[in-house]
Amino acid sequence: MWLKRYLALGPGRPMWALLADALLAINVPAYENNTPQDIRKNCYLQSWTTSTHTRSSQPTDLLRMIKAGQKYGLRIEGLAFERTILRDMPIWHHIFADSRIRRLTGSNTSKCLRSKHNLQTVGEAEDLAAPLIIINERQSRHRPNNQCNCRDCTEIRETTNCDHPHLCMVRAQELIDTLPPKWDPRVEQPEDVETDPTSIPKTREEEIFDYRLTTTGDLSDIFRIFTDKSHTPVNDTYVRRIQTDSNETLINVATDGSCIDNGKDNALAGAGIYFAEGDPRNKSLRLPKMAGDTQLTQSNQTAELLA
Repeated sequence: MWLKRYLALGPGRPMWALLADALLAINVPAYENNTPQDIRKNCYLQSWTTSTHTRSSQPTDLLRMIKAGQKYGLRIEGLAFERTILRDMPIWHHIFADSRIRRLTGSNTSKCLRSKHNLQTVGEAEDLAAPLIIINERQSRHRPNNQCNCRDCTEIRETTNCDHPHLCMVRAQELIDTLPPKWDPRVEQPEDVETDPTSIPKTREEEIFDYRLTTTGDLSDIFRIFTDKSHTPVNDTYVRRIQTDSNETLINVATDGSCIDNGKDNALAGAGIYFAEGDPRNKSLRLPKMAGDTQLTQSNQTAELLA
């Protein structure tokens, strides 16, 4: 429960969690001393580690909390995340960024981003780098030098007292470029082509299948427990395009799964797909025991998913 409340990263986060952030950032292994302390915001969202040794000065309650997360396989996991979540992630030492992001933190430009621009999140980096975007071979009014007097550079100088807006824009873009597609808000994401199932009109009393891959909410909603340590989540995007046919017709298909000796070691499961009597598309399927390197549980539920 402590860990769940600590990771409640939305607006209702408890006050003690902010103190825990500071304590976890102070008590780090010796090899993390080169990581600037102002970068260490959350060890579950970033690639730095906090001390977990009993001989460290880490408070006992925080040690228990961290070890509970390790015991139950706590980690970030999901097929896709909505863009607001991607933008809320910390940019410095982003947990899924390429390791070269660590080499981008020590320069004077990066120090300017943190001290003058107060740049903390992926979204803030994306906004700062926006004037560099070229659309249809046309760039914005920004010019690639520090003497540029475009509206964006002028505003940056006035609000942050930055002497080199262009360099800071470039560094912000370099930081985002270290992110894999799944965590890059500039990349096309599944949410761009997903439709809210509640907006689909119903006929009769059927249930509309929610096919969306995207995890919604805030940073609190991206964590999972009881994860498989032998499985490494991929950081590619899964954009499923559904082609709409103007001549579409409604087809009723019945699917089901069944299992012999369900719940036993010798269980055998299968699935069936039924269109109509004598229809060549009717099919019966045997549930395989393995899918690649993953063992499939022989059960009614798994067979129904196969169908």
